[in-house]
Formats: sequence, structure tokens, C-alpha cells
Amino acid sequence: MNEDRFPVRDRVIEPAFPLTFPIFQTASYSIPEGERYRYGREANPTVEELERQISIYERTEKTVCFSSGMGAISTSLFQLLKPGDRIVTTIDTFARSSRLISGFLKKWGIIPTISAPGTEALLSNITENCTVFLESISNPLLRVYDIRRIAERVHSLGGKLICDSTFSTPENMNAHDLGADLVINSLSKFIAGHNDVIGGSASGDGELVQEIDNLRRTVGTNMDPNTAYLSLRGLKTLSLRMKEINKNGISVARNLQTVDKIKNVNYPGLDTHPDYEYSKKVLKGYGGVMTFDIEGISGKQNELFKALSLIQPANTLGSVNSVISHPKTMSHRSLSADELAMVHVSDNTFRLSVGIEDSESIIEDLKVAIRSVI
Repeated sequence: MNEDRFPVRDRVIEPAFPLTFPIFQTASYSIPEGERYRYGREANPTVEELERQISIYERTEKTVCFSSGMGAISTSLFQLLKPGDRIVTTIDTFARSSRLISGFLKKWGIIPTISAPGTEALLSNITENCTVFLESISNPLLRVYDIRRIAERVHSLGGKLICDSTFSTPENMNAHDLGADLVINSLSKFIAGHNDVIGGSASGDGELVQEIDNLRRTVGTNMDPNTAYLSLRGLKTLSLRMKEINKNGISVARNLQTVDKIKNVNYPGLDTHPDYEYSKKVLKGYGGVMTFDIEGISGKQNELFKALSLIQPANTLGSVNSVISHPKTMSHRSLSADELAMVHVSDNTFRLSVGIEDSESIIEDLKVAIRSVI
């Protein structure tokens, strides 16, 4: 990580000089001295410090943190959209985000357009004054979107671009530098990195983020100080963890291509990936998430899960430990059969998020489990 991205303290917490920023565990503050924070739903010093440090990593003017990644997405969209507005997203957006856009927002008079996957398809659906919501690396297709081209198109037509950068993290890509107006992160994943928090953030220019922050104070999607403390701890090792995860990711993906019964390995760092050439140019690392199919596993995913020793089966990703999931019955269970087909998810599809363990051990664990089940 470059020296200019190290979080530098801009104030002193009296009466001591703690090396670790403390938890301010209080619901309210004494007036008039505590007027700046007033009430815990509105502001908290520990949360504020996390926001300041994320802004340094994301290279933005301001960040606001939330009780979850979906809280960050929903509050941001509620502030930016009104009845009659148009929002464009892609079919390979995370299922919950897609449901919010195509279901809930539509009920309130906001017009959704769901684009086919890929940069070119998305560009063809962008029209005047629309808001575009995309994922820098999509879930579960792992398409890598050309944010600069998309941002240029959106801005030329008077719209805004919101980019969910959870999969890439600010270590592998800075979406704001590429033109995104707002960068969303699920802090629960790589940034906190230890499977022990639920949180989210939205980063961008000061005025825009302040408007979103004002609504957050009203709807109550605020982050608690304990979550902020654990997320600050995670940020301290983000660079180190992502270096190891990036290294493991490419190693595991390449080796999976040689494993019997495993087909269709999908990872941005493989030359078989549709966005490989662009990924080489824009990503500092390819990340730790990949998908693949296992022949003959249909209906036996729980047997596979039980046969694993090192890899943990769970409906999450982005931790120090490797985690595997079955999108059809877990993260993307709300999609219809047609929608699952569009994002290439079948009963044989699995999503693997590699951690910081030895890459050879990860591969061996999968091999042994597959042999015991099929």
C-alpha cells in the first residue's frame, strides 16, 4: 500500500494517546460539550474514525458507515432516487440488491432496467438522467465492469454511477478514481475480514455523501461503535490479507482447472474469463472469489460440505478462512429458474472464497471431499 494511503490521525483523543482507537460505548453525549455528536444514532467518534480511514483507502472526500452493506445500498438509493426516476443494473448483481431494485423500488414508482451481463450490454441500456448501480466484480458471474467507460457514458447523460466494490476492495481497485460517484462496501467481507461483523459503507464526494448521511440519521441504519472498532482492526491488516488472498486466488483457480470432476472454473485472473484482458489492466489483484461446477454433485451439496475439513461451508465470503457456498440454495436462492440460468448458476455450481491458508491445502481439501462424495 502506498504511503499516502496510510491512515494518519488528524486529532488527539484526550486524555490519553491510545495506539488503538477506543470504543465510545454511549448512546448520548453531554451538552453543550458533546454537541458535535449529540446522539448515538447520529454520530459516534469510533464510527467517525472508521469513516475517515475508509475515505483514505477509497481516495474519496467522505464516507458514511451503516449497520450492513444492504443498509448502505438501500439508504443511498432512497436518497438519490424519487418516483419516476430510472435505475439500471445488471442481472448478475447480488440477488438482494437486485430484489431491492426490481421489487421494492419499483413499487414506489422508480423504473428499473435489468441489463444482461457485461460492459457492452450495460452501456446499451444507459439513457438520460438514469442512475446506474453495478458491482466492480459481480456476484456470482465475476464479470469485471469497465467503470471508466460506464462512468463517462452515465455522466454525459446527466446520471450517477454507484459501484459496489465489495469483491475488489480498495486494495485491488479504486472505483472513485475511475469515475464512480459513490463506492459501496460490505465491510462484513474483506475489509473487516474475520467473519465477526455486519457493516457497510458509502464513499464519495462530500456533498453527495452528506446528503446520504442525513437520511441515514433519519431512517436509523447507523453502525454501532463495537462494529466500527472491529472494522478498524480489520483495516490494519487489509493490505497484508489481500496480498495473500490474491496470491492464493490465482493459484487455487489455476489448480482447480486440473481437478477431476471440476468444470467451468470462473475467475478474473484466468485467460478463459471474458474480461481477462481488461482485468489485467485495471485490477491490482484478482481477489479471492471464484465459481466452478462439480460434475455429478447435484443434490449432494450438503454431503460435500460435511466432507470438507479446512474449507468452511457458509453463506458469506471475504474472511481469513476459506469459505464455500452453494449459490442456488444460499446467496441466490431468491432467483427464479430463468434468472439462475442467466447468471450461470445450476445445482452443480459452487462459489469459493479463499482465505490466507496454504493454497495447496485448500485444493487438497476439495479433492478429498469430492472423491468421498462422487
